[in-house]
Amino acid sequence: MLTAPTQLSPLTTLNLPIIRARVTFRLLTNTQLPEYKGAMLRGGFGYAFQRASCPQTCWNKTEGCAVAQLCPFRWIFATPRPPDIEQIHDLQDVPRPFVIEPPTDGRREYRAGDALEFVLVVIGRAIEHLPYFLYSFEQLGRMGLGRDQAQARLERVEVLRPWQPIGTTIYQDGRALGSDWDLPLISAHAIAEHAVQLPNDLRIELLTPLRLKTRGTLLRTIDLGALVQAICWRLNTLSIFHGNGPWDVDHRALVEQARVITVEQQHVRWVELLRTSTRGEEPQTMPQGGLVGSAILRNVPQAVRTILLAGSVIHVGKSATFGHGGMEIGGIT
Repeated sequence: MLTAPTQLSPLTTLNLPIIRARVTFRLLTNTQLPEYKGAMLRGGFGYAFQRASCPQTCWNKTEGCAVAQLCPFRWIFATPRPPDIEQIHDLQDVPRPFVIEPPTDGRREYRAGDALEFVLVVIGRAIEHLPYFLYSFEQLGRMGLGRDQAQARLERVEVLRPWQPIGTTIYQDGRALGSDWDLPLISAHAIAEHAVQLPNDLRIELLTPLRLKTRGTLLRTIDLGALVQAICWRLNTLSIFHGNGPWDVDHRALVEQARVITVEQQHVRWVELLRTSTRGEEPQTMPQGGLVGSAILRNVPQAVRTILLAGSVIHVGKSATFGHGGMEIGGIT
């Protein structure tokens, strides 16, 4: 039985369903893959999605589409801006409604028959295009992974229940298991309900590089005010573009609550990463470094626990779709 949050949740007015799905590839050949696989998976997935949903005349393009109406690829990767939305007048990059969470074990050597697992997060109305996600991952396996374009077979996709390692299998061994799925969604209420069960003292762990700026400067330590502000901004923009419109909440009050929280035992380090972008006429090398590590948070109000937990679901900061800005929020053990 669901229990109602003991205080009014800051997510009460947010309607932005989310799913988390475990994706399993089976390698068909021996290969080496990057230590951090976010860019490899995200980059290959983008190419595969366009080939799965667009005519060939549109491939490698995001503008000048040959199809008059918006196709699934443009909804996911080049979402149009709603008119007359004052809250996003200074938004430079429209958020994509998905995240690829790569494995964090740093493994590089794979042999034929080995599994490669990662998590796909799909947000808001993008869930309607889930069949395209499945077909795109099938195509990605055929296109090949990594520099060696190692062949792989999409073996299984399982939509996970909120904060559980099991869920509903929607794809198995080359076949989608129906289309009228009863998917286990992560709703705003589910996030608020889980936040109530967390203790006041928390451990935050930055699992993948957090690349976040405040006042134009990259964060080199955990700044809870800046972090909560970034999560609120991301939730709002995702709701505008992929949900039911702007999220009506007092962001500033949440940020002020976060700023007075005591941060102890902060053990973080900067990890430098580079990726090559093939958008545009010439490939460009782009920095993707960020913070990883952990800290203890003392006396965290329920509202801030809720926002941090939401951030752990959607990721935060630069390159979130690549899996960056992944966090784990839990009690102190």
